[in-house]
Amino acid sequence: MDNSAINNLSYTIYKITWDRIWISFFIKEVPSEANLSLVNLRDNTSFTLKREGNSDEFKLNITNPGNCEMLPTSIFKLSIHDNGSSTSNLSEYEMSLSDSIDTRTLSRQFIYFHEERAYRVQFSNKNGFKIKTSDVELPISTKKKISSLLRRSRHNLAKSVLRLIYNTEYLLFHRKGSTDIHKIKNPRILLMSDQSEEMGSNMAAFKEALLHEGYHPEEALRAVTTQHYSIMHWIKTLKKIASADFIFLDDHSQTTDWLTIRGTIITQLWHAGAGFKSTGYSRFGMPASPAPKSGHRQYTYGIAGSMKIRHFFSEVWGINDEQVLPTGMPRLDIFLNEDYRTKKTEELLDNYPVLCKPCSGGTSKEKRENIILFAPTYRGENKRQAYFPYDKLDMSKLYKLCQDIDATIIFKMHPFVEEKVPIPKEYLDRMADLTSYPNINDLFYITDLLITDYSSNIYEFSLMKKPMLFYAFDMEEYTKERGFHRDYKDNVPGKIVETFDEMITSIRTSDYEFEKVSEYLDKNFDHIDTHASERIIDWIIRGRKNISK
Repeated sequence: MDNSAINNLSYTIYKITWDRIWISFFIKEVPSEANLSLVNLRDNTSFTLKREGNSDEFKLNITNPGNCEMLPTSIFKLSIHDNGSSTSNLSEYEMSLSDSIDTRTLSRQFIYFHEERAYRVQFSNKNGFKIKTSDVELPISTKKKISSLLRRSRHNLAKSVLRLIYNTEYLLFHRKGSTDIHKIKNPRILLMSDQSEEMGSNMAAFKEALLHEGYHPEEALRAVTTQHYSIMHWIKTLKKIASADFIFLDDHSQTTDWLTIRGTIITQLWHAGAGFKSTGYSRFGMPASPAPKSGHRQYTYGIAGSMKIRHFFSEVWGINDEQVLPTGMPRLDIFLNEDYRTKKTEELLDNYPVLCKPCSGGTSKEKRENIILFAPTYRGENKRQAYFPYDKLDMSKLYKLCQDIDATIIFKMHPFVEEKVPIPKEYLDRMADLTSYPNINDLFYITDLLITDYSSNIYEFSLMKKPMLFYAFDMEEYTKERGFHRDYKDNVPGKIVETFDEMITSIRTSDYEFEKVSEYLDKNFDHIDTHASERIIDWIIRGRKNISK
């Protein structure tokens, strides 16, 4: 199809919709070989929209239209061009907006930075259909403005000093020359966290693999949101960052939000194998979402479990799909190891008699037939505000259920939740709070039923091929406040119950919709083995990427 053929066509946008950070334009009869682009009228650059199959829908992610940055602040028009033509020679054509579309209802405002700024997307149909993006300062009270200025001034001064220290250390200690980083015999590898002073399960498993392969990784583990660190600590940490050839993170790093890291391959080993709750840029504009420029943008790579789901991860981080490598999660290397499974199962039965069958002489070392694990995520915006509404659990009914079906219920609350599970003393023969147990994955070995809500713990548990129940008592509220970056109801590997009584009934009748587990496994895992860490080392450190599967 040539450009002259397109020029003779007139196209009408008959619908425009939003799905969080995605905007969709619906246009009929666009040829399959043609592309729809958003053209910047200031510099004539363009962004190609993603077509949903051969449908009328064309989508664009405003947080990453393809360049790993926000859609620039400017004025745009829509343009159609042939697949083979260059975007610098776009076809002109007539594009109209359906009379049924009210552009005033389509505008969106995405608030960020302590509710002080907003990214706006507005529409106009005067002199042709146009889209305007802008980044504006929001009006706030004088008191809040003064407080914000004082806070920013203090923080900006500290960050400026730390940037100067980093840049100096980079000049002094970073490896010089044009050596291919993947061919370095002894690369400097840094395992880094800003979330905790303890190493997470993904990173711990990866560290073991690195040591086994003869590497000597350094560590920089801090909890910068809750702890204060001295200037000497920062100097030492920044030296490690400046020296590193490879940096591996296990979660969002606040340091990378204000520090531009140079000469380093940065990889995100995020723990959420396949969660549902929106995070990162997938919830841009909601409380605690990132700013348009954040540390996520610095990732060279991230990891995921499969090609089919990597687009969820790229959306969270504001990077492109091809930067997310389907290596699998390092912690699965240990989780799927049969010797480790046997060892941990024996340890659990030895240390927690409540998990064992009672016998005439006391407690046996044989596991109870029905062990139920209750492991939900937290509520609240962040670690400081995290909680779980225990009033949604009727302990007396749970205990009666345990008696009737000869079961034990163990609780493993999210690490952010500090309030202990309110288990009455008289129920401790069939209930236990194992929140302090270090690794939830170990508990999966002895669990017969997992009850959760929106947590990513379903990822590992699905490999046990056992039933799951989703107690989503606040699904509507959670959707509004937190949101999901994929349809919750269509993707959970089990039955959803919205009331406590529904949950009890499902357990009594073994109604779990267990058939959904196999569908979930097929979608979320390219590799079910013990070699995820090996793939990360091979693909990222040695530069031998192979993502065919």
